Amino acid sequence: MASEIPQHGFRRSPLRWPGDCRSRPHRSTRSRGQHQAFPRRAAVNPVPPLTFNILDLGTARTTLLQIRVAGGHMRYAGHVTLPTAGMRKGAVVALEAVAGRIRSAALALERQTGTPVERVFLSLTGAQVRGLASQAGIALTSRSREVTREDARHVLDLARTMTLPDDRQILHVVPQEFVLDRQGGIHEPAGMLATRLEVRVYAITVAVGAKDNLVLAANHAGLEVEELIFAPLADAEACLATEDRYEGVAIVDAGAGSTTVLCYSQGSITHAGSVAIGGDHFTNDLAIGLSTPHAEAERIKCGFGVAMGANIGETSVIEVPNIGEQSSRQVPLRRISDCIEPRARELVRLLQVELAKAGGLGAGIVLCGGASRLPGFSDLLAEATGMPVRDAAPTLVEAMPSAFAEPEYTFSVGACYYAHRLVARQQQQPTFWDKLRAKWASLAD
Repeated sequence: MASEIPQHGFRRSPLRWPGDCRSRPHRSTRSRGQHQAFPRRAAVNPVPPLTFNILDLGTARTTLLQIRVAGGHMRYAGHVTLPTAGMRKGAVVALEAVAGRIRSAALALERQTGTPVERVFLSLTGAQVRGLASQAGIALTSRSREVTREDARHVLDLARTMTLPDDRQILHVVPQEFVLDRQGGIHEPAGMLATRLEVRVYAITVAVGAKDNLVLAANHAGLEVEELIFAPLADAEACLATEDRYEGVAIVDAGAGSTTVLCYSQGSITHAGSVAIGGDHFTNDLAIGLSTPHAEAERIKCGFGVAMGANIGETSVIEVPNIGEQSSRQVPLRRISDCIEPRARELVRLLQVELAKAGGLGAGIVLCGGASRLPGFSDLLAEATGMPVRDAAPTLVEAMPSAFAEPEYTFSVGACYYAHRLVARQQQQPTFWDKLRAKWASLAD
């Protein structure tokens, strides 16, 4: 399977804001003397060379996870989960509130692990995500010659050169296949013979403002962003087998603010999209429909909510608090489902539109994200699409608590594998001095 290629090449500097995000990594705002709400803290102790941090910045919950790598193996070091503040539908709406919550999580994790948190791999969700296909090709020679890694890198760079609106930026570019002399389905062209090399890629794009504000919030908390990761891309690392990707499968990540979709077929990404409906919409519908405070609506949703109310008895009731000082009242359970089911069906209808863009999905749909835990939602989705639907079952990192097997933590687990692979790839690349020594050795021979 072809691996994901960062936008800025095979080695990318940590992201800082502001800067021209379309041509170079973000630069720190501190060098310009601008105000930083949260100045960089002193280090607790030297950072281990193989330690990385995953920040899942969701609409409802913020999880910061630390992983240590020894002998090529990952091991869980610690994590902190806090309620999110200042986010809506996966986007920053109150910068200082978001930065403050990230800062609190970082300090708590440092106390827990004794290791400073200075850089993070950061999640990206929200309705601002779109996918775009592209392709490019180069003539090698008039006669067949061996394809080199430099050739593959060059044609990938050409495929990444695409015209986008000013308000959008490429987040990931994922090779779908290489084509050698019109023969497709090739994932590793280096070493093969051809006269022409082509590549087909799938680019995941994001709204520039939404992306920059996420980076800025982390910067204000004193952190640098190693890379932004589209959440379903990390989900796939945690819970998809190679067979799933070839048979055709869709990852549906239902979060609090939005639901994101990523589809695979023949081992490659075929579609990425998002729907602006999430678990918070169910909560808001309950709060309005039952005239109860938002916090109580969330409690009722988690305790009694269902996506389909066909099997709920007419006589079952629960206690629902009123807004203000008024006493609570008895409400039939059926009314709870009457508030939630229309929104659940709307979400399923919009997901059908997204899934139809991907073609055949023989391995069905994999659900992850906290909102996917709503009882009956998987049955409703399976009934509407006619596809098998299953909950994500992520493969946990060594020593990771069993709570991370829950669907709301799928990104955090998958991002560990994504980051580990990226760090390993970067370590394998020769440094300037390695290249210089190799050059001298070749001259000596």
